[in-house]
Parts: sequence; C-alpha cells; structure tokens
Amino acid sequence: MKEDRSAPNYGSAQGEPSQALSRRNFLRVSMTGAAIAGAGGLASCMTGQPTARGAGTTPKPVALYQDSPNKGRRCGGCKHFFKPNACEIVAGEISPDGWCRFYEPLPA
Repeated sequence: MKEDRSAPNYGSAQGEPSQALSRRNFLRVSMTGAAIAGAGGLASCMTGQPTARGAGTTPKPVALYQDSPNKGRRCGGCKHFFKPNACEIVAGEISPDGWCRFYEPLPA
C-alpha cells in the first residue's frame, strides 16, 4: 500500500485533525513579535530624558570600582561623574579619585 506524499498531512499520529502552523506563519509571527519587542526596547532607551543625579544602579563590585586612580585615570575626569561624589552608572558615593571599568575620559 502506497501513501500519497503529495498531500500534506495535518493530522496527528492518531488520525485526529490538528491546528497546523506552517513554517512561514511561524516565522512571520516570530519576527513580528521580535520587531515589536525590539522597537519597544529601543524607544525606552531613546527617551531623551536626562539621567537623574546619582542614579547609578551598578553595584561597585560589578563595576570593579576602587577608591584610587588607575594609571592616572580617575572618576573626576570621567564623563559619567557628577560632582561632588556621584556617578550615572555606579551606585553609591563615588570618590573623585576613584576608578571603575566604565571610565570614559571627558571630551577634550
């Protein structure tokens, strides 16, 4: 007995009908969801609102923060530093003579 392989089989192994999701529909739905999620994430990053003073949320150990300069690089010369002792990235009180891995020099 030969099966007809040209007709798609949308039933289950027990012969019951099932809701078939084609590869094309699956990819369309997946890509639409990913695009919406990506656009939402991007929109939240581009609000243009200034960061609140001292709003850093990264813990000091994660930032590898130290209270002393690293090869002349120090928080007081970093674009993320807020005088007198805050950072837009690192949480808590920051020394102007400190340093962390997020250091970026002030523009010249």
